[in-house]
Amino acid sequence: MPQHSRKTRFAAVDVGSHTIRLLIAEACEESSLQILHVDRRITRLARGFGDDEALKPPAIAESLNVLLDYRAIMASQGVEAVTCGATGVVRRARNGKGLIDLIRRTTGLPATILSETDEAFISAKGVLSALPPVDGPILIFDLGGSSTEFLLLDPAKPESMWCTSVFIGAATVTERHLEGDPPRHETVSRASEAVQRALAPTLEHIEDLLHEGAETPAFLTLVGTAGTATTLAAMRLGMTTYVPHRINGLVLPDNWLSETVGTLARLPFAARRKLPGLESGREDIILAGALIVREVLKGLKQASFIVSDAGLLEGLLLNLAEQEYNHPRALATTLRWSFTRQRPSS
Repeated sequence: MPQHSRKTRFAAVDVGSHTIRLLIAEACEESSLQILHVDRRITRLARGFGDDEALKPPAIAESLNVLLDYRAIMASQGVEAVTCGATGVVRRARNGKGLIDLIRRTTGLPATILSETDEAFISAKGVLSALPPVDGPILIFDLGGSSTEFLLLDPAKPESMWCTSVFIGAATVTERHLEGDPPRHETVSRASEAVQRALAPTLEHIEDLLHEGAETPAFLTLVGTAGTATTLAAMRLGMTTYVPHRINGLVLPDNWLSETVGTLARLPFAARRKLPGLESGREDIILAGALIVREVLKGLKQASFIVSDAGLLEGLLLNLAEQEYNHPRALATTLRWSFTRQRPSS
């Protein structure tokens, strides 16, 4: 039987609570992955979830249609290996496993539900691949539609990491606390208080970990990834066309964030849609996302945070490439890989 050559074209699919994303890349050598195609679609799997903790049929149907489109794109791009991970609301939903089975039967994609620990580990890989080396502890927060993952790690200690997941996200906070277009001032205040209460135990524990064994804690690098963080960065830059590499490493200060929360709280959805950098389809949930980020900074006494466009999606693809090239599953191996930008369209 003839020997098959090593696979070089990989695809990763991230089934999230608000969006489904696709990344296709080609391994040019053992340390370089050239991005060939990137796509994301808003499906809002978390919509209506709070009613009975079940994913609703319209969002499921829309998600399946997107995944069928993605399968066709992968075929046209000659993808040889694919990974597909579901997170957040799918992990929590009582019919989440049913959705995974349906995805596998309908699309043939090898969908799985990522555990909180695996999601944290894989997201860290993606984030670290896009940022320059950092000294000292790094806290990464991955703020999605229904949950926020926190990852505390030290790049000098590849296997040393603490992580947790808080079931609070931009979509769930919007549905539960931010009625109105725009919401009333007292509604926004109550939403902030609810976010603060939900995050307080986690942020206090992080503070304890940073002080553990040291009179003075090491300088903390705070990094935000996923839709809310990258949208805020695009708004800061006034982007009319989203350019991922301009996002990576951008620093967002707390004073700008507070001003942006105030602006968003005053504007109805129609006016928010006109703000440069605000992705269409996020106009109703961006305020909740910004509130969560603001409370993270307040709770950790941080004056700013760094944004990374790379995260879970890139980490999924890195993991897949590592499996093909027999690299060990460790954060340190992330430094062996780098993504290069998408080829110009012909």
